[in-house]
Amino acid sequence: MTQPPGGMPAQGLPDFTAAGSPAGASLPDYAAQAQEPGPLSAPGPRARSRALVIVLSVIGSAVVLLAIVALVLSQTVFKGPEAGPTAAPATGEQRTERGEGEYVPDQNDPDIAPPPPIFTQKPTTDCWIPDWRPGEDSSPGTIRGGDLEYTIPDGWDYPWGSGGLPYMDQTNAQGRNVEGSWYSVVNLGRAVFPESEGGYPGLEQAAVTIFQCYATTSGVVSHFGESPKVTDYRTESMIVDGYPAWIVQATYHFEDPEILETTSASVVTSIVVEGPNGPSALASDVAADQPEHVQGLEEIIASLKVVG
Repeated sequence: MTQPPGGMPAQGLPDFTAAGSPAGASLPDYAAQAQEPGPLSAPGPRARSRALVIVLSVIGSAVVLLAIVALVLSQTVFKGPEAGPTAAPATGEQRTERGEGEYVPDQNDPDIAPPPPIFTQKPTTDCWIPDWRPGEDSSPGTIRGGDLEYTIPDGWDYPWGSGGLPYMDQTNAQGRNVEGSWYSVVNLGRAVFPESEGGYPGLEQAAVTIFQCYATTSGVVSHFGESPKVTDYRTESMIVDGYPAWIVQATYHFEDPEILETTSASVVTSIVVEGPNGPSALASDVAADQPEHVQGLEEIIASLKVVG
């Protein structure tokens, strides 16, 4: 055999399987030891902390889930009626949405409720017409009647002139042709009430009286008919050029809608203004279904001035 470097003789590996081996015994049987259960060691602090976190997470999730379920039930199954002693009453539309009852129409809605008696065809006065007297001349581009003046809108190119109207004197007017001999007309004049009827009745009643009489005695009734439908009515206070005023207005629909080709309704308006020299008034009827005419009426009312 070959001798290793250094001249040392070769030696064989120790025989660990022999009875006289240095260990004095054979190798341990690990397979047999694995089958025998040993005692469990106590968990360390890290394991205990991890287990506590898991338990707390489960409990927290359960609490949140229960809260959500309780909220849903409170808003659905266990929810009582909303209306209570301190709850505001629901509107008609809200009641309909909730299924609490049918919508009750507003009896003051001009498109639903029947008009008050002041808008009916039969006037509440005899419609006295004073002897006509001329008033002040109008300046260019304006119309003056009594102590009121308005600016003539574009397209209102027919000088209607003056004449007697119920409870109005010193009148003047301008018109715009609708068709044939039918015109939209806006009159101005001084409001005059005879002592035989008690004199001037006050702002509101004067406007109502002039409105009723104009709608029945000024030639318009020939087209309106005896019992026309009345809508969009109003009667309310207003201010004209800084002075107290009252307006009465409604739309009269012709009983015979085919009496004219281009219109079948008129806006009738009465305004009384208490100026420094007494009351003056506006009385008009304008084609309701012709936007240019209605716009002209609005411009006239907006331009009203007290000039007396």
